[in-house]
Amino acid sequence: MKQLGIKALNRFLKRELTVEVLEKYWDFQIFSEADLQSIVWKLLSEFITKANSKPGEFLVLNKPYLRGLGIHPDIVVFRDRQPWVVIELKERRVLEERSARKELRRLLKTRVKLRAQKGYLLYVARYGDGRVLKGPKGKAARFFCEIPIILEAVRPKESIRRWERVFRYWARYDGE
Repeated sequence: MKQLGIKALNRFLKRELTVEVLEKYWDFQIFSEADLQSIVWKLLSEFITKANSKPGEFLVLNKPYLRGLGIHPDIVVFRDRQPWVVIELKERRVLEERSARKELRRLLKTRVKLRAQKGYLLYVARYGDGRVLKGPKGKAARFFCEIPIILEAVRPKESIRRWERVFRYWARYDGE
């Protein structure tokens, strides 16, 4: 019987999901964090369904309320009715370190109070040079994983500038 583990999920998030999200962003299917959230939820749900042969073991929830913490993480993967993986998502032009640190603190709370096995900060940005949180992570080192999906890493700046004009048009369509 095939069993889904944290390493396989980690590999999926860092490889296949990253490529899919980047393509959907470039194709104007993601304009906001809500769009990103629905796409990640769908791709993650499909992956878990295919990768695990034990029905009912996993449940992927979109914006559940975690009563013990009083927060709504963007996506939570439950394994045997317990939070297993917590994912926070961001869509920005450039992700600021301050925002990333805030999300890291939120994710650490889920580890301490709910014993989640892994926390991810997955963000889509147009510009940047990789991970925002550089250096040692302290208590978060084994628990936390930052997954940057950055257009500038795969496209030239000039093509991103042209893309941004179309992006802004559709993201703030006014009908005139």
